[in-house]
Amino acid sequence: MLGTMAEKLERVFTAMNRLWLFLSCLFLLAGACKKNSNNNQQIGDFFNPVYVDFYVNLDLPDAADLKFPNGFMYSNFGYKGIVIYNTGFSGSDQYVAFDRACPYKTDSSCAIVSMENNALFLACGSYSGNKFITCCQSKFSAQNGGVVAGEAKRGLKQYFVSINGNQLRISSNPNM
Repeated sequence: MLGTMAEKLERVFTAMNRLWLFLSCLFLLAGACKKNSNNNQQIGDFFNPVYVDFYVNLDLPDAADLKFPNGFMYSNFGYKGIVIYNTGFSGSDQYVAFDRACPYKTDSSCAIVSMENNALFLACGSYSGNKFITCCQSKFSAQNGGVVAGEAKRGLKQYFVSINGNQLRISSNPNM
């Protein structure tokens, strides 16, 4: 009789393990297939792709700040403009470029990022004279475009930067 009871317990335990495994797989599949209703968290770009391919001559006065760590400049290319930033590193990691479109509410007229006075962070909003007018409280690292604070759930759109002598090339395609 003990053998029969042990066999029954083993069958129940095996059935429970199979049920737990089945439910776990079902839960994981349901999570993977769930449609995300938040447009900011969708895979891919948060605005229509923009073709970008331009050069910046580091010897020109407009680009003078780029020669120094934490130096930056804006360009009119991209979706809402591009900010180019000197990270202070050397080699291929010295310069980064991000679209100025804030990923929180891209279609909003105020959803543009601007460099903060400390030149370490980009914030969603713009300057009116010396006064910064915020849009959504989102803040991003100037080093990598990642979210630091605020409503945004994803980082800034990054472009590819290559350097050849005194020329930076900023493009939307790494193979250009």
